[in-house]
Amino acid sequence: MKAPGRVRARLRQWRDLALETVRLTHDSVAAHPLRSILAVLGIVIGIVTVVLVAAVLANVRNSVALLFRELGTENVFAYHRSGDPYAPPSEQEARRLPLKPAWAEVIAREGRHVRDVGVQLIVPPIVNGRALVARAGGNETDRVFVEGVSLEYFDVVGAEFAAGRPFSEVESRAGARVAVLGANVARALFGGVAAPGGRLVLAGESWSVVGVQPPRKGGFFGENRNDNVVFVPLRAAERRFAEAEATVLYVRARPGERDLARVELEAILRRLRRLAPDAANDFELSTADQIIGTLDRVSGAIGLATFALAAVSLVIGGIGIANVMVIAVTERTREIGVRRALGARRAEVLRQFLLEAVFLSATGGLAGVLAAWLLGLLITLVAPGFSAVTPAWAVGSGLAASVLTGVLAGYLPARRAAFLDPVEALRYE
Repeated sequence: MKAPGRVRARLRQWRDLALETVRLTHDSVAAHPLRSILAVLGIVIGIVTVVLVAAVLANVRNSVALLFRELGTENVFAYHRSGDPYAPPSEQEARRLPLKPAWAEVIAREGRHVRDVGVQLIVPPIVNGRALVARAGGNETDRVFVEGVSLEYFDVVGAEFAAGRPFSEVESRAGARVAVLGANVARALFGGVAAPGGRLVLAGESWSVVGVQPPRKGGFFGENRNDNVVFVPLRAAERRFAEAEATVLYVRARPGERDLARVELEAILRRLRRLAPDAANDFELSTADQIIGTLDRVSGAIGLATFALAAVSLVIGGIGIANVMVIAVTERTREIGVRRALGARRAEVLRQFLLEAVFLSATGGLAGVLAAWLLGLLITLVAPGFSAVTPAWAVGSGLAASVLTGVLAGYLPARRAAFLDPVEALRYE
């Protein structure tokens, strides 16, 4: 029976100590509000930096991961350059020749681990010196990308349709002037009216809309470029847009054989491009997992740089808190002497001032988390397609870092208070 009583007494003691610490800290802050705010400002800035950047990176990573997984986890993407097909090439890669759409049939025929192959032919945004514009009735949009795709493309990437259908085999082989619209293009041109059956003018020609895709999942900062794409049959794109050369091959492997299909694809492409046995590949092969892994490495490097900057802010905030605690110990020297004279032990004085420093730092950490959450909410409102939701681990890490900063910053001033000589403290003026 004694043990539970001792536990309850100990808990009451800690409760009373915590309440007393809060009261004393409140009095100290109320007496010198500007000093206290400046002391925790570095903590607030550091925590805002860590939490907000963590939120942005986490959400960008999730969106991009969803984007590429939506394109198929069993797919291998082949392209003659690295990076975004719409981005300017590096000086070295600019000399590489594009892949050829006709190679898709060779790969599908010779690849024992290949299920099927889709082709994506990218039309340059500028054709004959003019930006591509799509028009329907009185509406038009210049935020449009045109891509010629093969009959197999929609099946390979698992495309969904909000209305209508993909191209038929006859339309695909004949290069008919038919189109499938991304969600943003359909909304810009046709509003809330069902687009299938409608017509649009693109590059001076009239195209019949046969399908509309729903808003795609994932993307970069809430933007999925496929929502702005007008998909046309591959042969129609080759006929109408002679400038289009950049070709991406989407190779879907048989279930569980993606790695084998990748090796096979590499060998076939090297033969088709007539590379010597000792020559390096002049094309790039990637998978959703590989792209996500690259993004994780880039995000990790950005995160490390951010955390280093945040650490500097926390150090500055810690110095500010240590300075406040030194001043507090000096101002309350007689109070410390009275407490020691009345029987307070050194450990109790140490604990009180240490908890006061932690309370100040944790308050700054909490304010930083709240500020980061509000900024994330503002980003979400400004860019509705992007969610800057703060992950729980970032909140926990931010608060833990602020508490640790308070412990480190407050220890020496608290120890100084605990080891003051009671007699000398009582004499202090």
